[in-house]
Amino acid sequence: MAEQISTPTPILYQNPTKTLTLLDIPTSIAHAQGSVDHPCNDQIYASPPLQTPYPSTEPKTEKAKANVLRTKTPSDTDVGFPDALLQQALREVAEHWPLEEDWSLPRKITSLVSERQSRKRKADDAIDQVFSTQKRESVHASTAVLPASKIETEIGHDPFPSRTEPEFKFPDSEISVRSIEEPLILSSESTPKAYTCSNIRIFTNRLVRNPYPTPLSLQCSGVKYKTPPNANFLLSKIGEPTAHAFSMAALTLCPTSSATAGPGQFDFVLLDPPWENRSVRRSARYDTMHDSDPMVVLQAMLGQHIAPGALVGCWVTNKASVRDTALDAFQTWDMQLIEEWAWLKTTVGGLPVTQIDGLWRKPYELLLLGRKGSVEAQNSDSDVRRRVIVAVPDLHSRKPHLKTLIEPFLPASYRALEVFARNLTAEWWSWGDEVLKYNWDGHWYTHKGSTQIYD
Repeated sequence: MAEQISTPTPILYQNPTKTLTLLDIPTSIAHAQGSVDHPCNDQIYASPPLQTPYPSTEPKTEKAKANVLRTKTPSDTDVGFPDALLQQALREVAEHWPLEEDWSLPRKITSLVSERQSRKRKADDAIDQVFSTQKRESVHASTAVLPASKIETEIGHDPFPSRTEPEFKFPDSEISVRSIEEPLILSSESTPKAYTCSNIRIFTNRLVRNPYPTPLSLQCSGVKYKTPPNANFLLSKIGEPTAHAFSMAALTLCPTSSATAGPGQFDFVLLDPPWENRSVRRSARYDTMHDSDPMVVLQAMLGQHIAPGALVGCWVTNKASVRDTALDAFQTWDMQLIEEWAWLKTTVGGLPVTQIDGLWRKPYELLLLGRKGSVEAQNSDSDVRRRVIVAVPDLHSRKPHLKTLIEPFLPASYRALEVFARNLTAEWWSWGDEVLKYNWDGHWYTHKGSTQIYD
C-alpha cells in the first residue's frame, strides 16, 4: 500500500494574537491546492532559499542620502510600515524559533528553475542572488539544484521533458475578437479525474469549473495542469469583455444567496495587481499596468460582487501613488481600511533581505485589508491593525498564499475570489492571464511511495 504523505502546515510559528506569523511560501501554495477531505500531498518546486541579504544599494554618506531624498517626487515617496514593529517581529520569531532551524522548510529545486532564472538579470531577486554568486556557501542537501542529468536518478523521471514552461499569455485581440463563451463545467468518468482537450485555448475567456470535491487533471496536447477540488478559473486578461463574462458566470454559478453573500458575491477578494516599478520594467517578466490599467475595469465592476461585510485584500508597493490608487478603489467599493499586513522578507537565518529603513528598497511588501461597509468615518492610522508575515522569498512574483491566514476571519462556508492569480486554489475562484501558471504539472514534485492526488 502506498504511503500517505501529508503536506505540512505552512505556519511555522504564530503568536496567540495572530499578529505575527512565520510562514513557508512553497508550502502555503501546496497547502492551498487541497481541501480538508483531499489534502495536497505534492510539493511545488521552488527557488533556493536566500542565504545572505541582497547587496546594499543604499547611499553611503549623509550627502548622498540627502541627494536621494531631494530627487524623489511626492508620488515616488515611500509609505512605509513602522520599523519598530518589523524589528520586534524579528526578535519575537528569534525568541520562539529554534536557533539551529532555518526560517523555511526544505525545498525541492530543479534545473528548470535554475536554467530559466539564471538567464534573467535581476540583481535584487533572490534566485539571481544565488545563481550569480560563485563563492557562496552551499545550501542544505534538500535544497540543492539538480542538474538535468541527475533528475532521473533522484526522482525517477525527468519532470521537464520539453525543458520549456508552457505559454499562458494570449494576444490582446483574442479578448475582443473571440466570442465570450458560456461557463465550462468539466466532467470526467475516470478515476482519478481527468479532462482531455486538444488546445488550452478552449479555456480562455470563459469561466471553467471543477465541480468535483476531488482534484482533476487537465490534459491539453500532452501538457497537464492540476485543478484543485471545486476550483473555478477564468483564464483571461482583465478587460471589459471578460469582466462581463466574469459577472455573468458569477451570477450563473452562484445564483442564490449564501448565509453571508448574495448571488454572484464573494466574502473575500484578493488582488495582486502588477503595479509598474523599475525592477519589473527592467526585467520585463510580466505585463504591468504601464500599458493598460485593469484596476480601472475592476474599480467599475467589482463592487457588485463584494458581499456586505466582506474582506478585500490588495497587495501594493511602497509608493504613495500606488497606495492611493488602491484606497481609491476601496472607497468606490464602499470598503473601509481595517488592517495592514507586511510580508517581511528574510534569509533562512532570519536577517532582513535589505535594510528595514532603506531608502531605495524596503525588505517588505504590503497588503491592505478592507471591510465592506460605511466609509464615512475612515479609520485613522492608529485605528488600522497591523500584522507581520515573516517568510523567506521564493520565485519572483510568488507571494505567501493567504488561504491559511485569512480563513479564521471568514465565515464557515465562504466564497473567495483571487484576481491576477498565478495559481489555482481549492474551492476558490481565480482570474488572470497566468491563472494556470503554477498549476502546470512540471512545477510539482510527487514523493516516492506517496499517494498521488493527480494523475
